[in-house]
Amino acid sequence: MANKAIFLDRDGTVMDDPGYLADPAGVKLLPGVDLAIKSLRQAGYKVVVVTNQSGVARGLLNEETLEKIHAELRRTLAEKGAMLDAIYYCPFHPEGSVPQYTRDSDLRKPAPGMLYQAAKELDLDLPACWMVGDSIRDVAAGLAAGCRAILLQPTKPSDESDDVTDEDASPDFTARNLVEAAKIILRESPRQADAEPENVASGDQGFQIDPQNDAPPSPSSRGHPRDEEPELISDTPDRVFTVAEPPVEDDSNIRKEILRHVRQMSKQAETEEFSLVNLLGGVVQILVVLLLLLVFWKALGKLEYDQALLWAVVAVVLQTMSMTFFLMARSRR
Repeated sequence: MANKAIFLDRDGTVMDDPGYLADPAGVKLLPGVDLAIKSLRQAGYKVVVVTNQSGVARGLLNEETLEKIHAELRRTLAEKGAMLDAIYYCPFHPEGSVPQYTRDSDLRKPAPGMLYQAAKELDLDLPACWMVGDSIRDVAAGLAAGCRAILLQPTKPSDESDDVTDEDASPDFTARNLVEAAKIILRESPRQADAEPENVASGDQGFQIDPQNDAPPSPSSRGHPRDEEPELISDTPDRVFTVAEPPVEDDSNIRKEILRHVRQMSKQAETEEFSLVNLLGGVVQILVVLLLLLVFWKALGKLEYDQALLWAVVAVVLQTMSMTFFLMARSRR
């Protein structure tokens, strides 16, 4: 039986997008990504990153550095119990400055080449797969491969034009982030499962590869979204990273993980209660009390009237300052 997978764009979907990242230290996961990936894996999906990396063609980084960045991404996710099954990337761009990478490529999104390659090597049933990304290129690649597609919003303009518009590639769903996209996928999965008999009965032939050898692929029992075998270019240095699949976690572990995050946020909120403004307000309040004691001392005949009046005025001013500090602290919460 063929596998099902979630294809994820990298920058702006899984991790922060600083623009042509060239340093592994810059890998920063977006909020909730680890929980979303764990939930999808628990539901039986493989998780595969497919990413355009034209920075290689533009000479902004080399493939060795890119592999280190991907190794850091896998390590960061693995620390949180969220494993990636593979990462595919396309280093080509027709407007590059490095000759060996300056050309068009069937792997470059919006073309579906990376998805086809993953389907062949990981034995995927593409109609049962999803593509999630923050650009129309991602949606177009997923739809071209026969997958369902989710567009993350809000998207930011890209400096790379692939002549793809919203009219050319309309997503099945839109979501604010990967966590919301995962909820949509998990909600829609039963409907997709109900439709699987039609895919099996269609008679289309796909291909699967035995990872233990380089033997030619044999037809699989599941259908491919195209009537013909997709052509994969053979002159690509694209790399795939596979990671051993960990034991699937049960719901209780995920609930514990969410509870841990909530507790951490609560502790952070408690520490934020203390602030310099609060401290100043407390100190001024103490001074007010001391000045009022001096005024009371006048009532006992120990202080001249003019001095007592002066201290009373100062006490009123400080009390006003104290109230101002406390109101400032409260408005920041």
